[in-house]
Amino acid sequence: MLTPSAILSTEIAIINNFLWNDVWTFGDVSVQQQLVQRLQRFFKFNLICFFGLIFNALIVNWLFYRFRVNEYLAKLVAILCVTFWNFSLNWKVNWQTKETKVDVLRDGDKANLSIFMLMIQWI
Repeated sequence: MLTPSAILSTEIAIINNFLWNDVWTFGDVSVQQQLVQRLQRFFKFNLICFFGLIFNALIVNWLFYRFRVNEYLAKLVAILCVTFWNFSLNWKVNWQTKETKVDVLRDGDKANLSIFMLMIQWI
């Protein structure tokens, strides 16, 4: 019963993390999207976290058995590595907004820039 409970608790944690990221951390991006897009993002999020879970186990086992690092230190290192992996990849894949070109000098800004340039000429 230990393995099924570990799998269930991990999936509940992944769902919880996705919801908080979707609503709070990246809420400005996700609020603009439809349910289908959110479900696709959840699937990708789950897949990335699944690979993170595998990396976590590999890192802990590699540090503990290969280099005889303390178990808790090995887990801490793995958590740090996988946290960086999960966040950076999910940010890039799931919540990164597409870059759009923005006209920095709008009409009002052009007037302000003209006034600024005139002021510089007087100096």
